[in-house]
Amino acid sequence: MTAMLLEQLVVALQDDVVSVLSEGAEAEPRVVGVELLDSAEVVRATAAGHLLLGVGVDIADPGAMDAALRTAADTSCALAVKCALPARDDLLARIRSTGVPVLAVNPQMPWTRVQRLATSVLAARAVDSEPDGARTGGDLFSLANAVAGIVGGAVAIMDTQQIIVAYSNLPDQPIDEIRRQGILGRRVPEDAIADHLDRKVWTSETVVRHQRPGSLPRMAVVIRAGEDVLGSLWAAFPDDTSVPDCGPTLQEAARVAALHMLALRRQVDAEQESRDRALRSALEGRSGQSGLPGGVRLPGVLVGLSEAVPAGGATGDAGDAGVAARRHAALLRLVDLAVLDSRSLGYEPAAALLGEHVYVLLPAAGSGRVSTGVLLDHLLDRARHSLHRSFVAVGSPTVGALSPLLRARRDIDAALDHLRERCADPGAYRTEELRPELVLRRLVRAVRDDGELRTGIVERLRAHDAEHATEYAATLLAYLRHFGDVVAASGALHIHQNTLRLRLRRAEELFGVSLADPTRRLLLTLELTALTQP
Repeated sequence: MTAMLLEQLVVALQDDVVSVLSEGAEAEPRVVGVELLDSAEVVRATAAGHLLLGVGVDIADPGAMDAALRTAADTSCALAVKCALPARDDLLARIRSTGVPVLAVNPQMPWTRVQRLATSVLAARAVDSEPDGARTGGDLFSLANAVAGIVGGAVAIMDTQQIIVAYSNLPDQPIDEIRRQGILGRRVPEDAIADHLDRKVWTSETVVRHQRPGSLPRMAVVIRAGEDVLGSLWAAFPDDTSVPDCGPTLQEAARVAALHMLALRRQVDAEQESRDRALRSALEGRSGQSGLPGGVRLPGVLVGLSEAVPAGGATGDAGDAGVAARRHAALLRLVDLAVLDSRSLGYEPAAALLGEHVYVLLPAAGSGRVSTGVLLDHLLDRARHSLHRSFVAVGSPTVGALSPLLRARRDIDAALDHLRERCADPGAYRTEELRPELVLRRLVRAVRDDGELRTGIVERLRAHDAEHATEYAATLLAYLRHFGDVVAASGALHIHQNTLRLRLRRAEELFGVSLADPTRRLLLTLELTALTQP
């Protein structure tokens, strides 16, 4: 197995993924594979030179950190842990004393992505190190034509998101409706997706024969790089009698295709990371005078997502570090899921996690075959089944410049806060549908923050209530919120109707409250809402 210098792996993964905490005792530590540090039995059987991903290792826990370092030292492996930089001096001293090479993983980076990226880089290095005679040059279209000429069929190459990345175009090739639709749309047709995802194809180590009624017979082989599945290669033949014994040829073609698809994946991942960073910069207002970041593609629709609050309002112990960590991990996984789901439906999204909100920008240009509303419903359904959590999503109108994008984020944040306070049902919402609530929130906040926007009546009401144990403020707010309906307001307060009427008269006498004047009623409602609500 081909080894790769640890330093080269770090460079390939880039600084925003991993960085070196300690180079270890070896002069040039090397990595031959990636393994999860979550099973002592598996790790003990792991060959030397692997990179152990410390999933669940808390660097703030000396016992857990020492145990992970001992495991890495005993197996002659390197260790990767989630660690914000710069690392503490005592942590660095503990690591260096063991002689174990240790990498710091960006705490914002999901372990699944780290594993996939590292595995892909190592697999590409292993293929690149093979003799030149085992490799074929040219792009994927040239490869598809070459294979089609050898086997006498029509070849198509698909990625894991059902995108047709290449196909043969030699004269007089066999074709059926599935191939025709696929080439025209550059995607696996809807009615053929089940065949494309046939479990026998994706789990087999060899070529699999597949045919559906009314379609041409096909041979399929999975394209892999190590354990990472990159796509599949399919060859269609005119009829059953014309299918040759082409297993070795298709398997060799799949191995060569893996080189090109790894390059495509690295390019796509790099572009995705660039878009994500640009969106984060834009939403945080760090674009400055330079204007719109290059990776932000507008016009587009900005979507914000946050975890839904259960009907009872309980979301776990907010002070529990474990609960907070699991919630944060779920949001990071939601970022990955949003990107993958959007890309699978034809979009080129950008995504960012800021605080407790996930933001996804869906460009309008070159959008997918489904609307953003359908995409959001699909994403929320997948999140519920994959993450076992429910979310609310709020979409903005289409925005075309940086300033409207920032306003869209403010509207989305206000809408998500409003939905959380109301314990709204999980689902997709739009800021335009919630515009009255957003305007009211801004008015209330302005009244709360600016004393010049208040008449002073509510301050006197609250002071009197505190001194004399009365409830004039709560009574007036209930009466106003029920539009002067004495029966409804008294029911909400659990008092007799005559008691409510008496309190209203006394409030008018003591504080000069004028409930007959529409202007004063409006101002009183705003002030009471601003100063008596959390």
